[in-house]
Amino acid sequence: MSSVFPLPLAHFEEYLLRDDRPGYRMTFLVEQTFDGEIDRDAFDVGVTEASRRHPLLNAFVKRRWYGRHHWVSAGDARPAIDWADIDQPVEFPDDPGIDLTREVGARFHVRVGNGKSRLITKFHHSCCDGMGAIQFLSDVFVAYTRHLAPNAPMHPAFQPVEHRHLLRRGDLPIHYDKTMPWVRLLWRSLGYCWKYIFRAPMPLARARSSSGNETPLKYPGTLTRTLSPSVQRSLRQLGRRFDVTVNELLIRELLLAMCDWNQRHTSVCDKDQISVLIPTNMRNLDHDNMPAANVMSYVAFQRSVAELNQSEELLKSIKVESQFYKKWRFGAAVIDGLKVLRCVPGSLRLVLGTKQSFSSAILSCIGDPSLAIAANFPVNENGDPIFGNLVFHDLNTAPPIRPLTRAAFTAWHFANKLRLALRADTTIF
Repeated sequence: MSSVFPLPLAHFEEYLLRDDRPGYRMTFLVEQTFDGEIDRDAFDVGVTEASRRHPLLNAFVKRRWYGRHHWVSAGDARPAIDWADIDQPVEFPDDPGIDLTREVGARFHVRVGNGKSRLITKFHHSCCDGMGAIQFLSDVFVAYTRHLAPNAPMHPAFQPVEHRHLLRRGDLPIHYDKTMPWVRLLWRSLGYCWKYIFRAPMPLARARSSSGNETPLKYPGTLTRTLSPSVQRSLRQLGRRFDVTVNELLIRELLLAMCDWNQRHTSVCDKDQISVLIPTNMRNLDHDNMPAANVMSYVAFQRSVAELNQSEELLKSIKVESQFYKKWRFGAAVIDGLKVLRCVPGSLRLVLGTKQSFSSAILSCIGDPSLAIAANFPVNENGDPIFGNLVFHDLNTAPPIRPLTRAAFTAWHFANKLRLALRADTTIF
């Protein structure tokens, strides 16, 4: 592990570190529920082994003498693990952040009893993204299972990791497609920059009926709904009918829903902008066998209220824009922008301190996370992964939000059902 430290923070890691602030911490939660009771000794072994395999989750952030932040080894430091009975609620402090200068980037809350277990893991987003979190947690339970049954004829296998591949985590080039003329690419890129940088979107409005005296949602301010399998089938049928993806349908519906909400709860004109920010996975073949890290960027879909009133054209325009982003791996342009900001002292802090919305909301579409988990483990007759004495039953997640981006939605499917989670700004809703 010492061979990769000290390790300069990548551009996106630095952005998330600096955007971390009281009330809007750059942390996210992963909640898992199990049939069976988590064994304490085996879990401790699992956390220790996973921390050894994933250096950024066993590291502190320190500022070097020339001002840049670096990852340094945390040595024997361990993640905080909070144990309690299954009926005890998970209590978060008033300022539930993770200080990476003094603690590693994961915390665990374990609730056990009555043949059930609940595990909530909090990650700092500078250390890893959702895929990295799944990597880390899978390794926790591989080591957990091996410790419980050391003499078993077969064990779940660790996926290979190469610590030196962390040196590549910031290598995210734009894909240059020669089928598009450079002039057209430049013109379209400038158009996006003008729209997304110089035309700030509206934040979600506070409900008109809100007096400001109601009890706010308790941290982390999450609500989750499970939709029936018929809803997922209907979305897929609609996607085939209009030749779009389910994610593109969800983007359209979220834009329309936010526009409708703001029209009902505040004053809106045709020129006002509504935006949804989409986290995008930027991993490529160079990142194979890389330990947990944050290899993400963003793309945005922003429309004026007037454009949103043209619902038939809206879906077509989302499809065209989505294909452009994918073809050119346009999320890399965001990373390049962060690189430029880091070259000018104080500019990143200045941008993050602006009093305008970066996006009306965030939508993370994460597919089926159980597939990545089940790949390493045997499954029961229902297809649920088995972790030794545990049967993995369900998963939930809560991404971070930032000032004036008052809601973050997560869509995923699990056990053939579509799940939608909302994390709202607890100071507003």
